[in-house]
Amino acid sequence: MLRRLWAQLIVCAALMAPLVIFASEKQGYVPTPDACYVLEKVEGEAAFLKAVGTCGGKPGRAFVQTYRKMLKVFVDGKLWKEVPVEEMTVSDISASLAKADQLAGTLIVSKNAAEEEMKGEASKLYSYYRSDEFQRRIRGETERIKSQLFGENFVRFYPDSMSGKEKGRLEESERVYIFVSSSMPLQTVRNYAASVSRLRDSRVTLVMRGFVGGMAKIQPTIAFVSDVLKEDPSCTSTESECRMRQANLVVDPLLFRRYGIDRVPAVVFATGVMAENPGLSEGDAKNTNITNSYTVYGDASLEYILQAIGRESGTSSLKKLLVLSE
Repeated sequence: MLRRLWAQLIVCAALMAPLVIFASEKQGYVPTPDACYVLEKVEGEAAFLKAVGTCGGKPGRAFVQTYRKMLKVFVDGKLWKEVPVEEMTVSDISASLAKADQLAGTLIVSKNAAEEEMKGEASKLYSYYRSDEFQRRIRGETERIKSQLFGENFVRFYPDSMSGKEKGRLEESERVYIFVSSSMPLQTVRNYAASVSRLRDSRVTLVMRGFVGGMAKIQPTIAFVSDVLKEDPSCTSTESECRMRQANLVVDPLLFRRYGIDRVPAVVFATGVMAENPGLSEGDAKNTNITNSYTVYGDASLEYILQAIGRESGTSSLKKLLVLSE
């Protein structure tokens, strides 16, 4: 695949160059000693070629723009020979594209000498990103930005957000997902949201499979989330500014698929969660690895379910999480 990409890039470089044409110059080709040589520049009567790979010494052609009929071709800085400029025709374009596949079979792409070193540095950087120290710095900076942007309004809507450290004690690679739906009794979903708010751990999240009423309309989903997170169910935005619970709620069908959730409510405790790209869904198996997971179905309090999972998994962090939420 990589060889084919290189071959296509070589051809595209030759085909795209004619887009910039000077009135006094003509488009054409000069022969090259190897098909992997491309034009670097034309200066007067000299054409300079450079290699972009090794094609086994098979002759090729390089696109040029010049008003001269003859050019002296220099290969890697040394004069190769003087050659006539071949006029370019329409058939040359399709022929060049056809040759791309042929080049793929012989083109050799040199290995990056620093590849292993780069992998090592990338691994160090990723480990640092996942470290508790760096995550604390991210959370601190997030709160600072929220405070600057929203000021006292953010504190009024989310009073717990400015009260200091998170209570949560889950490990960086642990997650608790509470799978819910708008088809559930609203009070049941509100109870889970209240529990998530008390736990105050960013790794505990409410998850919906999709938007209420489909993706065509966003307003029903906004209204549902507002009803779930409001501390006072009777509060309406038209009457006053409603205080909202601080609880993560996401729409992510990939998480439902990853953990095989076929009914709600369901609670999943996952361990060893490592995402290559934190910006993508943790439900994408190509993006995120997990070590183990525990799933509990049924309408029970989140605290009770987490106690049961803690006993089954032997995970001390769940016990700490529950103690600190009391």
